[in-house]
Amino acid sequence: MPRRRRLPILAVLAAVLLGGCRVDATVETRVHEAGGTVTARVVLDREAVAVLGGAVVDGAQTSDLHRAGWTVSPVRKTNGGGAEVEVSKDFHRPGDLGVVMGELAGPGGPLRDFRLDRHRSFLKASYRVRGTADLGPGAAAATGFANSPDLPARLRDAGVDPDRVQQLLAGRAADGLHLRLVVSLPGTGSRSWAVEPGRPGTIDVSSVATDWARPVLLIVAGLAGAVVLRRVRRLRPRSTQT
Repeated sequence: MPRRRRLPILAVLAAVLLGGCRVDATVETRVHEAGGTVTARVVLDREAVAVLGGAVVDGAQTSDLHRAGWTVSPVRKTNGGGAEVEVSKDFHRPGDLGVVMGELAGPGGPLRDFRLDRHRSFLKASYRVRGTADLGPGAAAATGFANSPDLPARLRDAGVDPDRVQQLLAGRAADGLHLRLVVSLPGTGSRSWAVEPGRPGTIDVSSVATDWARPVLLIVAGLAGAVVLRRVRRLRPRSTQT
């Protein structure tokens, strides 16, 4: 999928924020075994839904998400006339976490350099998630400019000052966008971070969980081997004396 069309859940909310709307976005990484699930929940107020129209309420414009392997849940209307949008994607190897987060935020978005490290011993498994959450000055990373390198040139061709537009969008995003990260690892509870404009946050969380799968499998294999050996001995013909 072309980069400019990657998952606009976090990076292409500029049109909404221009209207002075409120957008609450929560990105949760839930790790289990060697993989996990990344889920983005976006709650838009009534004004934001009015700006986007049926594109949100009717669940349109989701074909790109489906092609990238994301699951798009039905849009839920909130009591105040807003809407809640949720997308999620599973990953099956530790190295895939960074790829999935990159699809979500885009190459110049606010979520960068995320990685999952997993190490196993005989009875334990250790996990560590690291990354950087940075909205930039005035939430500039949420405007979509960094993910669209050709946008400034197109604005200039149209007689519009791209720097002024970016500043305006960043200011609106700082007021209207509220981003929270949540990381859940085996063996520990969830940790969350509120991402503030102009205050880069380092995400670094680890845990150690007891891994009973390997010893249980070894015990089961040992018991099965003992049963098979006993049956073989019973079926072995006895030697007779003459």
